[in-house]
Amino acid sequence: MVSFGNYQPKEPKSLADIPLPVLERLTEHLKRRLGGVQYANLKFAGGQLIDAKELRRTEPNSKNYKWEIPAYILHFDLELPGTPKLIFPAEIWLRSDASTIREINLPAYANSTDKQVFHSFKELMSTIARKGFLEKNMAYELEYNEDGTIVKKGLFEKNMTVRLEYNEKFDTLAWEFTKTVSDDGYTKEMKSISVNAYSGKIIKTWKSRAIR
Repeated sequence: MVSFGNYQPKEPKSLADIPLPVLERLTEHLKRRLGGVQYANLKFAGGQLIDAKELRRTEPNSKNYKWEIPAYILHFDLELPGTPKLIFPAEIWLRSDASTIREINLPAYANSTDKQVFHSFKELMSTIARKGFLEKNMAYELEYNEDGTIVKKGLFEKNMTVRLEYNEKFDTLAWEFTKTVSDDGYTKEMKSISVNAYSGKIIKTWKSRAIR
């Protein structure tokens, strides 16, 4: 949720709380961008309804905001294929006439022919391994087969986090793998790699540092 200081926007419980003309234009826009199949997988998840006059009265400092104040901030969940079920949170900002301030952070599926197959992050482990991403802290997930024999099920990385993000530049969902390279208690150095969740191609790699 976006904070507006002392002003508390109303929170819609369903799309029925959105004025019909706005809802119709929003629906048309989302179907045109996402296509019928992906739109059908989109579920309303809440949001904020902002009254500009009430905001100005309650929070006078809002006139100094360096960004355009929307009338509607709406949240949706997109169910992605695979097991276990994966839900990606999406958001769109609209003006009072339903025109877009911030586009929904989902690919324009309707205009794309290269986003037919979605890969889970586990399917891309071999891709990042080829880039040397698993050279440290590598281990096996162990399981037992029916006769009690230990089986090496697959590689996984210790001290690694995985996030699914929308990459606006490439208009795609991308898996971002981040692992801790070193941690002396004061400074933590990390290495990250972003992989296109549809093509499986590496988008970029980078290093970062966090100071406690």
